[in-house]
Amino acid sequence: MLNKYKMVWAMTLAYALLIGCKKDEAAAQAPVTLKSPLTQRLLDSAGVMAQVFSDTLFEVSPGIKETDIHYLSREGYSMRAFILEVDVNHPNILLQAGTPYNATAYAMQTVPDIAKYMEKPDYRVMAAVNADFFNTSTGEPRGIYVKDGKVLKTTWANARSATFIGVLKNGKPYIGDRDDFVAKQNDLEDALGGGPMLVRNNQILTQTDLSVEPRTGVGMNEQGKMYFIVVDGRSFYYSNGCTITQLGQMLKACGSTIAVNVDGGGSSTFMIKHPLADVWQVRNRPSDGTNRAVGNAWMIISR
Repeated sequence: MLNKYKMVWAMTLAYALLIGCKKDEAAAQAPVTLKSPLTQRLLDSAGVMAQVFSDTLFEVSPGIKETDIHYLSREGYSMRAFILEVDVNHPNILLQAGTPYNATAYAMQTVPDIAKYMEKPDYRVMAAVNADFFNTSTGEPRGIYVKDGKVLKTTWANARSATFIGVLKNGKPYIGDRDDFVAKQNDLEDALGGGPMLVRNNQILTQTDLSVEPRTGVGMNEQGKMYFIVVDGRSFYYSNGCTITQLGQMLKACGSTIAVNVDGGGSSTFMIKHPLADVWQVRNRPSDGTNRAVGNAWMIISR
């Protein structure tokens, strides 16, 4: 009799599991109503998404929108991406190089701590991402470095340090390569180095680095929109990372006609001033398990 009850219980459990699996499968296959136009662009043209599980869209502050996407990659892996769309034509928006302790000396701080040293009552840090690669012992950036109109570093550590993101003295953002820096350095208010160029003249560039990692990238178009993207990685069930080619495909799909890769891995940090609470929130999951101290960051300021 006991064996009979065990058999009935096992059959019931197996049936429940089967029904549960079918429900999960049906839910995974059910169409999702996309909330963000950026998600639709990525799904249509980036070539990296097989399916979108969910997305969110909200305004961080006037001129700054955030899109978060949970998707299945073409390779069959779970992925999370976080995107800031920033209207740099907005009169209250300013892009500024963030440095540890808001100083020019080399050092390291987490992105939220860098924001604390830059924030003023009429000068609010609304969002930020990590920026250039750096020496993990000293905080010295691998690429060039300009802050408050002062050119502090003009050398590049290696071939990978090939680009920069800057703000001209007229307030306009600028992305270029080493040759562009030579031509523009005296016109720059702020500038931080970057890695490989991903998109130029609206064309995706060929890359030799095929590694899959957490990534941070920055792009812009000619209409005054900037795109800051972080793709999480190194966590199989949560998010697995991407190549820099895929990062370029995503930035181009967003609308970038020029885009660069910046520091990634455990440095990848995507932070906002949350619109529902006056606190800074790191929205992604840095792969170190905690916020890494970095050499510099890009701050989106509301004045």
